[in-house]
Order: sequence, then C-alpha cells, then structure tokens
Amino acid sequence: MNQEQENWADFVLSKKEIEGCRHKSEKRWYRFLCVLNLIIIIGVIGCMVALLPEKIEKFKQDVSERVKEIGITLDKAKDTTKGRESENQDKSKKKAERNKDQGKDEASLSEEEDDIFNECLIAIIIFLILPLVLNFMYQKYRAMSIRITPKNFPEIYERVELYAKRLGMKKVPEVYIIQQNGILNAFSAFIIRKQYIEIFSDIFEIAYREHKDLESISFIIAHEMAHIHYKHATFGYNFKMLFSNRIPILSSTASRAREYSCDRLAQKLTGNDGIEAMFSLMAGKHLYKMVDKEDYMEYAKSVKGIFIWVANLVADHPIMTKRIIALEKGEGSGKLY
Repeated sequence: MNQEQENWADFVLSKKEIEGCRHKSEKRWYRFLCVLNLIIIIGVIGCMVALLPEKIEKFKQDVSERVKEIGITLDKAKDTTKGRESENQDKSKKKAERNKDQGKDEASLSEEEDDIFNECLIAIIIFLILPLVLNFMYQKYRAMSIRITPKNFPEIYERVELYAKRLGMKKVPEVYIIQQNGILNAFSAFIIRKQYIEIFSDIFEIAYREHKDLESISFIIAHEMAHIHYKHATFGYNFKMLFSNRIPILSSTASRAREYSCDRLAQKLTGNDGIEAMFSLMAGKHLYKMVDKEDYMEYAKSVKGIFIWVANLVADHPIMTKRIIALEKGEGSGKLY
C-alpha cells in the first residue's frame, strides 16, 4: 500500500457521511416491509389458532369412528358373510346420507380450510429451516472458492482492508473468488452473525489480466461492502421481512433503493464514479474500456417509455440506464421508477 493509500486509510467516514449516501426511500421501504411481514406472520398464526380446534375435533371424530368400526367388526366376527355384506351396505347408506346432509358447500369449505392449514405449516417449516439452508450455501461456496488474503491477491486484500477501516468495521469481511462459467457478477451474503462477499472470477480478471483495472473491481467490492455495512447482508435485517420480501413489485422496489444506496457509498469509499465498472457488466471484460462515456450518457437519457418503466419496476436492481445516470450525478438519490 502506498503512502497516499495509508493517509486515506486514516480518514474514517463519519456516520453522517455514510447515512447521507442512503437512498431517501430506503429506510421507509424497509419499515413498510417489516410491518407487512409482521402482519403476515400474525395472520398465519391467527389462521393456525382458528383452525386448530376444528382439526383436533376432526381427529377425535376420526379416531372415535375407527374405534366403533373395530368394535362392530369384533362383535360381528361370527356372523355369516351375507350378514357382514348387509351390514356394510347399511353403513354405506348411512354414510351417504350423512354426506348429503353436510352438503357441497361444507365440503368445499373444509377443503379450503385444509389448504390454508397446509400453507401455514409450509410457512413455518420454511422459517425453521432457513438458517440451515444459509449455512449450507455458505459452506458450499467456501468449498468451491479461493479466499482473498494478504498472500492471495494482496492488492485486492489491501483495498478490502482499507474500505473496512474507512467504514469503521471491526472485522475485515471474508472475500472469495468463484468460477461461474463466464457470468459477470458479485454478491454479499450472510449466515447468522457472519457476512461474506463472493466475486465471480471473470469480473476479477479485469483487475489482473484484461486491463489491470483495480479501480473498477474496487468499486464492485466497495458496493458489496456497503451492503454489509448497511446490514443488508445480515440475518436479522432479512429475517424481519422474510415473507413480505417475497411479494413482487414491493420487494423489487425496496431492493432498488438499497442498490442506489450502496452505489453512492461505494463512490464515497473509492473516489471512483463507478461508471466503468457498470460498463464491464454490460459490454464484458474485454470491451468495456472501449465504450465512449459521453455517447452512452446521451443514449441513456433517451431510453424511456412505458415498457422501460415496467422493466425497471419489476427489477431487483435499477436498469442500467437509470443506474448510470444516478452514478454520473455523483450525489442525491437515484430514481426508483
């Protein structure tokens, strides 16, 4: 690390500066999803409680009928085959009469209640196994990745350490490189009480092989570290909106606000506008340096219309034209819609 970087490392961002990078709507959307998630959980528990007595009573009736059938079978064990057939016919007639008395509406209602009960059980099961799934994915990625350390890709590790210091992090996040068959991407993830970053190897090659471009890879890493610092990549943050975050449009809109926040904080951390890093995700690692920035900005401002609006509305990340326009401004909140 050179002298300029060492001096920069001493400059820790204040809480005000970090919070000032947040999208103006991020916290509002998060609170909304948390409240909605709580309503969903209360609704599920309410349905379970409301249906439980009926389920218990139905179970008791089934057991009682089974016991009676066994008793009748024992009492009539010595009867002739003809007698048993007659008795079975009588039972069938009585059962048919009972079914007619109940009516089709009651049968339909019972099926709906069964469906609701089963859906509630599935939701509870998902809730219980989530920590196991997260740990499985973490161990799977670790087993398939190379960890960035002071000895493995030290230039990148120094950047990660630098950004951790600037953000006031107590620990330097674990960063891994993984091969994903040419896909250009990176993500931050979590297990309970731990966060980590995965960088796909083709993006990483930008820094070492294609263009010796540490600035673009640094912006991508800083963006993922911003997710960690804002607690987007924590179990507690995501647990509070576990079910509501599965609702289309609502979840994607909240996600776009988070992405804008992390882009802005990455700019603050790196001193880089991040536009070339976005170009690499579109044009690829070989060609992104050849993209004319001014020409693209003119093109981006012309990309409009109802279909563009819808495409952005359903996307977890802002569409690239909106995202790069926000990066080019260098301040303020990007457009969610």
